[in-house]
Amino acid sequence: MTMTRSSSLSLILFATIAAMITAVTLSMNQIPDHVSAQNNSSIASTTTTQPSTMVKVQAGGGNTTLPFSVFNPKQVEIKNGESISWYNPSKVGEPHTVTFAFDNNTRPGLSTPFVVKNSSSFIAIPHGSNSEPVILPNPQNPSMTMILASNARASNPVVLDSAGNVTHLKPDATYTVKGTEKYINSGLLFPKGKGPPNGITSFTLTFEKAGVYNYYCILHPWMKGKVVVK
Repeated sequence: MTMTRSSSLSLILFATIAAMITAVTLSMNQIPDHVSAQNNSSIASTTTTQPSTMVKVQAGGGNTTLPFSVFNPKQVEIKNGESISWYNPSKVGEPHTVTFAFDNNTRPGLSTPFVVKNSSSFIAIPHGSNSEPVILPNPQNPSMTMILASNARASNPVVLDSAGNVTHLKPDATYTVKGTEKYINSGLLFPKGKGPPNGITSFTLTFEKAGVYNYYCILHPWMKGKVVVK
């Protein structure tokens, strides 16, 4: 049988395309292995993320008409050596505290009675202002005057260790919790730009010991949170 001209051209075209495909395949197979490895490594590095060792917890929230008295999230689970940072996102200047009181004796009040000698005198500042201290009856010891004063351990950052030693912390403190403390307090935690000058806006704790750590807000005792360290 004699092959027609069109059939011959079709065979030549098919053979040419097949040869091109073979050449491309061979060329791809000759790509060095280290080039492919570099490409794969580049892709992997853009998608891999490192686990965070810092957890942020909101103390308060809401808006200007309805501020929230709640920790969010209320419970946090972390590992040994990890940290939690509390901040106040409220839209109004309402403070909160992050307070760990590990027994009833260390739960502080915002104000507390103190006694001084009867010979002590109190001078209002500024002089002549319309103010005076709250003086309480003291029948048990008439030689001492009992006054009601603001409790700095409720409003300032402070730590009370297992031996009863007091450590005063700086504003926006960071502290490593050993797990033997009796009391840890953030002080009054204000939203940024809505508190007093140099007011506290953050409180960061790193936990060294596994366990369950309950805390609350002194100003709003129903406002409670929990840290679980594994």
